[in-house]
This record gives sequence, structure tokens and C-alpha cells, in this order.
Amino acid sequence: MITIRDIAREAGVSVSTVSRVLSGKPDVSQATAVRVQAVIDHHAFEANRNARFLKQADTSTILVVVKGRHNLLFASMVESVQAAITEAGLSTAVSYIDEDGDEVAHAERLVPELKPQGTILLGVDAGHLMRSGKRVGVSLPTVLLTNVVRSSTHPLVSSVATDDVASGAEAITYLVSRGHRDIGVVGGDPVTSAISANRLDGARRGLSDQGLSLEDRWVATRFSMSSGHEATTALLSAHPELTAIYAMSDIMALGALRALHDLGLRAPGDVSVIGHDGVELASYVVPSLVTLRQPQDQMARRGVDILLALIAGGEAVHEVLPVELVPGESVRDWR
Repeated sequence: MITIRDIAREAGVSVSTVSRVLSGKPDVSQATAVRVQAVIDHHAFEANRNARFLKQADTSTILVVVKGRHNLLFASMVESVQAAITEAGLSTAVSYIDEDGDEVAHAERLVPELKPQGTILLGVDAGHLMRSGKRVGVSLPTVLLTNVVRSSTHPLVSSVATDDVASGAEAITYLVSRGHRDIGVVGGDPVTSAISANRLDGARRGLSDQGLSLEDRWVATRFSMSSGHEATTALLSAHPELTAIYAMSDIMALGALRALHDLGLRAPGDVSVIGHDGVELASYVVPSLVTLRQPQDQMARRGVDILLALIAGGEAVHEVLPVELVPGESVRDWR
């Protein structure tokens, strides 16, 4: 069965352009619309119930739910998501919830009011979504960003993310390669945050591969600078032997750097710090952060393209994108 993605490829346009043609949007040039329609007619493509839903919806809104109010990565990604949705001729309704809130229940409350065509959930727990029964993740086309759905076969749920387990292990492997053995971890609560649970699992695996153990040298906290500061202070008070800290987000890492300064320690002279996410600010602080950069804009725009394809009748997809280790000044050799 031909899909909307096949039509886009044959017509030489984007998935979002095909979506706009199928939904009768006026912001497509006549020549492009004719070319896309010719491919649709040639293959006798018939938009399924999701495409009909798109045409019948009361609004042209995409609901974006963001889990976490102080995440610089998410702030950057929301901008890219909004830009891509606007380019597709649709509008965006963005709603933020606390990082330990119930994102599925929150979205479910907003759907009757906003009547969105689809939802993008940023930073959510994929397992929570798939256990939610007949809720928003099942009733509407939905894309998860930053948290991949590994085992879903639901036709309306897609995801775009990086591999947080592999990334957590890579952060530890990098520190070990620079000679560090006494490594601590500052991260989110693995009980309420699947991202934190995966990165913690990766950190443990990375240490185990080197014959090392994390033991109790990690502190669960919130994704904010102040929390990173408090967690680092507590971690070093309990374990002054640490020579390096892996912070599960750059914003936590910034708090960690300030904590070191307040404790009379130097980074990286006394304690090295590696972050995660690759936010722009990480390259401007002193010392600049070594970090694992997520492809923020690519993730956001792929998420929107996939959602538009889902709305227009496309198939669910789950993509895992690579991270990039960005060098900086916050880690030194310890030999």
C-alpha cells in the first residue's frame, strides 16, 4: 500500500506539502499542487480515516505538551516545532507541565477544548503513554520527542529521539578514557523520568564495562540549575574523592559548575564535569562544557513531518538519531 511518504518522494516534495494538498490548504503553489495531485491520482491513493479527520477538524491546531518548565533543550526544540508547524499552515498550542506531572492526563483535558488534529509530547514517559488506555495517545495522531517508543505497534503513535542508554554510557566512557575512575552522577528522578532512568542505566553500564561501579555516588534531583547546584554539593559532601561528575543535562551541569566554585574547587582542575543535550549556553560558560549534543532542530522538524504524515494517513515510525560528543574545557585528563 502506497503511503503519503511515497507520494512525497515521487512528487519531489516534503511530507508536509502532501499533507497540505490532501487537506486542501491554499498555501501551496498551483504547479506543486497539480504535480502532487497527479501522483495521488496515478496511484489511486485514498486518504484514510485520519486524513478525513484532518479535513473535518474544527481547528487547524497541533497541541504541544512540554514536560519540564526549566529545560533549555526543550525551549529550543519548541521554537523549531512551532516554526515547522507554521510552515505547514497550521497553528500551535503549547502547554507546559511540571516534570513530575501527568502529561497524558493533562493532554486529555486539553483535547476537548482545543480539538487539535494531533499532539506532540516533549519529554514524556513513553511507557506511561502506552499504558494510558483509550486516551490522547490512542485517539489522536501523536509523536513523542526525546523519548523513543521501542515496542509500540499502535498505528497513531510515533517517536523521534536519541538513545539515552547509549548516550549515558558514552558520557562515562569518555570520562574513563580521560583517566577518571571516581565518577559521580547528577540526574533526574528515574522513577518519574524515563529519560533519567535510561541515562542512569547507561552510566551504570559504562562503568560496569570498565570494571567500575556507581554504587551510591549519584543524586536524583530536578532538571534545573539550582537543583544541579544542590545535588552536586550533596554528592561531593558525601564523596569528596570524586574527580568527575556526569550531569544528565547541561542545565544541571551549569549548576554543578557553580557548586564547585562555591565549595572552593576548580573545574576541571579539581573536578571535571560533562553535560548532556548540547544547549547553546554550554559553549559560552567558563569553562565551556563538554557535552553530548542532541540534534535538536532535526528531531523537532522530523517530529512535525511524521505527525503531519500520521494525520494524513501515513504509517507510524520510530526513529533514533545519533548524539554528538562536543569537546570543551570542563574535563581534563586525570592520570
